Amino acid sequence: MQRTVSAFIICLSFCLLAGCKQQPKIIVPPVPPLPIEIAKEKAPLGKREVRLNISLTRQPDKCKLRKVRSQSMPTGTRISYPAGADILRFLQYDEEIITLPKMQATRDFKIILLTRDQNPPLTINGYSNVTYEILESSQPGGVVLLDSFFGTLNEDGTLSPTMFVPTDRKNVFRKVQAEITPKKLRFKKVIRTNVLPDSEHHYVIRFVGKKGMTILFEIRHLEGGSRPKVVNRQTMEIPLGTPLIEINGHRFKVHTATTEFIDIERLS
Repeated sequence: MQRTVSAFIICLSFCLLAGCKQQPKIIVPPVPPLPIEIAKEKAPLGKREVRLNISLTRQPDKCKLRKVRSQSMPTGTRISYPAGADILRFLQYDEEIITLPKMQATRDFKIILLTRDQNPPLTINGYSNVTYEILESSQPGGVVLLDSFFGTLNEDGTLSPTMFVPTDRKNVFRKVQAEITPKKLRFKKVIRTNVLPDSEHHYVIRFVGKKGMTILFEIRHLEGGSRPKVVNRQTMEIPLGTPLIEINGHRFKVHTATTEFIDIERLS
């Protein structure tokens, strides 16, 4: 009986030793440190630092179409005009109104960044005839690029005294207070207009005067929309007493014409 128990114990020992030999040894490698750039990005924000996503690409231009229609003398109107006066200004054109991703200050200005680590403080001078880029960002309304830092606008268009200065970390900026002169510095949108050439019909009919037995009129053709310039002039001579006259497609009736004034009615 003792021999049987001893044999069983010896067999069990061999089985345990064999099982221990089959289990692999687990080695946990040390965790390598993060790269310097990644560690810098994941580091906590410092005092007065904020994360701000700013896209250096331009915002898309906003464009809308405006139809301009104007006639100074409506059909069916009878008016007396002195010699040298315009009796009819006809204006018709379609105009693109383009809002650029830029802002323009209403006055010349100066900005001083109030920082302790820079002496003398950074100072920039801005001018009302210079445009400043508006960039897309996580700030409502975007940010204005001012020299080497960014500014934001209040709802009324005035420049906020809080500036965002880039740091050596991506998308991390330091909030710096600034002294702005004048204090209520306002920015406005930059808008450009473009007249569609085929849509423009702009001309002016002027009563020049009376010469002998003829009435003199001048027709000026213009281009340029709201900033027109004369591109062509022509003179028309109408015999005095003509019952109905036609000028540039419009029909008129002259009731009285002298060297000093004309009494005229527009029929069409």
